Amino acid sequence: MRAVRLASTAVTAAVLLAALTACGSGSGKSGDDAKSPDTKSAATKDPGSLAAALTGDPKAALAAAALVMQKAGNGKVAMITPDSSQPGGAGTADWKDPGKASVDLTSDMEGKKLKVRVIGTDAYVGGDDTAAPALGGKHWVKVPASEEMGSAFLVMGQMMNPVAQLTVAGQSGKPSKVGEETVDGVRTTHLRAVEDTSVLVAGMTSLSAEQRQSVQKTLEEDGKTLTIDFWLNDKQELVKYREYGDTNGESKAVTVTYSDLGKGAKFEAPAAGDLGSPADLLKLLG
Repeated sequence: MRAVRLASTAVTAAVLLAALTACGSGSGKSGDDAKSPDTKSAATKDPGSLAAALTGDPKAALAAAALVMQKAGNGKVAMITPDSSQPGGAGTADWKDPGKASVDLTSDMEGKKLKVRVIGTDAYVGGDDTAAPALGGKHWVKVPASEEMGSAFLVMGQMMNPVAQLTVAGQSGKPSKVGEETVDGVRTTHLRAVEDTSVLVAGMTSLSAEQRQSVQKTLEEDGKTLTIDFWLNDKQELVKYREYGDTNGESKAVTVTYSDLGKGAKFEAPAAGDLGSPADLLKLLG
């Protein structure tokens, strides 16, 4: 059933990509009292000598990029997955408010254009006018956060916050410089960080204990450690990041790209009058 597949792929893709971001949303302990980094304090530090960070210390480069991305606040994003069984998406993300990460994506699910919109803790799935017949003339369905799919979409919303991704990698990872590379015609510095899965999950205090157990199990299926690659341009902006586990390697990597920073289109929660019944969600996905 398509609905089951969507929930499954959303959980997998969103959890893998969201690990860094969710880790920055709170603090927790794991192993030897692992602590989640303070995303806000790290991102708001005066970069000072970090102007030359791209050619120096990788941690300084990641910290500088976190500050730049925080000032940008939003931008266009695209999620590229390894194969068609895990649909990606493209749209806009807004991370101005770390407690209300929002994203508006359009995904091609087996030839059907579906929209996913997350506003803070509220998640919605919708479509264009072709979706109206399935939803009684409406275009959106609100997905309860208590359900597996809703929880996955909420994590997906958090994952698009590049400030947390950069901060966590810089503070608790093992970053190194890979080299200079060109991405879509832009010269970039390629940095790499390696994270222990247990440390990432320990910081996911926004999730319930049950959800963290599920996340831990999912992440460890991909590997005990995760490798995260970052590409920063000469303005210290995050252009692209890629993440994969040590079990399946780069062949199963998921990539997120950022562009038009600070120029992201505004979006809001769907109007209450345009919300269909949650019971019609299967019709929309079927």
